Amino acid sequence: MSEVLVIGAGISGLTAAWQLRSAGIEVTVLEASDRPGGRIHSVNMNECTIETGANFITDAYRLIPPLSRSLGIKLQAVRSDSAIIIDGHIRAFRADRPMTTIRTGILPLKTTITQLPGLTRFAMHCRNRGTCDPLDWVDLDSLSAGEWSEKMKLTAFAERGWRPAYNGFYFQDIYASSAAAVAAMAAHGLGQQTLTMPEGLSSLTDALAAGLDLRTGVKATHIDESATSVTVHTSTGTLRADNVIVAVPGPHISGITDPNRFEAAVARTSYSAGLLVALGTDRHLHPDELSGAYGVLAHPDEGPLAAMCVASRAGHAHGAGDVVTCMFADRPAHELAAMSDAEIISFSRNALLTRAPGLENALITDPVRNLVIRVPYAMPRSAPGRLSHIQAYRQHAQGRRVILAGDSMAWPWTDSAAFAGKWAANLIIERRTASARG
Repeated sequence: MSEVLVIGAGISGLTAAWQLRSAGIEVTVLEASDRPGGRIHSVNMNECTIETGANFITDAYRLIPPLSRSLGIKLQAVRSDSAIIIDGHIRAFRADRPMTTIRTGILPLKTTITQLPGLTRFAMHCRNRGTCDPLDWVDLDSLSAGEWSEKMKLTAFAERGWRPAYNGFYFQDIYASSAAAVAAMAAHGLGQQTLTMPEGLSSLTDALAAGLDLRTGVKATHIDESATSVTVHTSTGTLRADNVIVAVPGPHISGITDPNRFEAAVARTSYSAGLLVALGTDRHLHPDELSGAYGVLAHPDEGPLAAMCVASRAGHAHGAGDVVTCMFADRPAHELAAMSDAEIISFSRNALLTRAPGLENALITDPVRNLVIRVPYAMPRSAPGRLSHIQAYRQHAQGRRVILAGDSMAWPWTDSAAFAGKWAANLIIERRTASARG
């Protein structure tokens, strides 16, 4: 009997287990698939390392970078050149040089000048708020992003900056999201440095898993919670523990528990779908292709693509070839997912060549040098009111042996999912500390 069972070996579950283990608590992690990492998954294709889930981290993150360094994992910067597809053109900018958004017409000078008072108010509003814990933004939970941008007099900035960013990063439209979610994303701000890991982001989750009692291929089927322990029924048998942390996507929670109203409210978190298509090329992209950017974000009105990224510009091309990963937003991801891989690859090639026609002769037709990844639950949505459910659940969880973590309790970025796992682990640690004190 372990002291704690963690269900789910994504970044949230692994962070929770690592935190518990560091506190001297015996913990076992159960993972239904054959590998740790969840939606962090690096694979090798066309002599490149590509990400089939989370694509990068940033130096604005507060948990992932120090955790990586503590495990001896090097962080490396990707190329600072970025771009946004807007007004029918790929417009380049550099995140570390905000004025480049003006020079290339993403934010025209006159527009930027009119938005400066709003940006000042926004900067003051974000002061002393973090971007890991959603409840740092609970005061904006009831407002829609559209209402908030009008109130702050930042409608042009929201339309031309935040909307393509939210579409490209999370496959969602800001106008269906709360002000809290968009403000938290925007608080990362221009000026951040995009980071990766030399061997891909899976090197972090693999390193975490290597130090834990991880059992892959074990699916939790039902959880029974009593006053003194928790019984977890699995595909390989029954396990008992003092506490259980459930770190799986929201739609999977009700399949393994009998949720009460607080848990059900969190479990009802809806998700955007994702579709990633990695297209191999027989050479590295030239500096003038895709504006020299590592990542290209697309405004939602500019077609089915949400974003593109280039392996060589992250330092992840290890031979003569390259990979352009095309990512599709929620609606086209749903529509395309039913097609065959060959049809999806053909569609993606055409979408890419619309933006970079010079790549036509470089794209490889060999199926093993192209890859399609369907992600039915890619990113949690954050409609107005979501944070009130998380807040109510956290209060309710104080007396429970089964504790929810995972991205249904987090923002749709890696650092926040890790925070949800850390929060769940700390709740158990604090209880045990209090109990030991009598």
